[in-house]
Amino acid sequence: MDDVLEILKAAMEVELDGINLYKTAAEKTEDRQAKEVFLFLAQEEGKHYRYLKELHDAIKNKTNFDVNSIPKPSLTFKRIFSEDFLNNLKGKNYEFSAISTGMILEKNSILFYKEQAEKAHDPKVKYLFEELMKWEEEHLNMLTNEYNDLKERFWQVNDFSPF
Repeated sequence: MDDVLEILKAAMEVELDGINLYKTAAEKTEDRQAKEVFLFLAQEEGKHYRYLKELHDAIKNKTNFDVNSIPKPSLTFKRIFSEDFLNNLKGKNYEFSAISTGMILEKNSILFYKEQAEKAHDPKVKYLFEELMKWEEEHLNMLTNEYNDLKERFWQVNDFSPF
C-alpha cells in the first residue's frame, strides 16, 4: 500500500507542476482569451490534484473511496489565442514557450500515467490511471494543435526561421 501512496504523491507533484505553469502563463499573457484558457487548464490540473489527494488520504486513512468518481474533462476551447493576438505575434515569446512547456508536461504526465496503468494489478487502480491519461491526452491535443497552427507564423514574424 505504501507503493500506491508514493505513486499518488508523485502524481500530485506532476499535477502541481501543471497548475503552476498554467497559472503563471495566465498571469503573464495580455490576451484575454489565452488567459481564460490557461486558467481553465490550471483548474483542470487542480481537479486532478484534488482527486488524487482525496484518494491518497482515503487509502492512508483506510476509508472508502469510489475510484469511478473521477471528474470527466470538459474541454471546450478550439483556440487558445484570440485573432487579435494571432495577428500580432511579434514579441509573444512567453506565450509560445508556455505552450511548448505545457506540451512537455502533458507528455510526461501521459507517460507517467501510462506506466502506472501498465504496472497496476488492481483493475480499479488501472482504470484510474487510464482515465487520468485520457485527460492529459486531451490537454496535449489542444496544445499541440495550437502549437502546430502557430509555429511557422510565429517563427517568421519573430525572425526565428533560418530560411
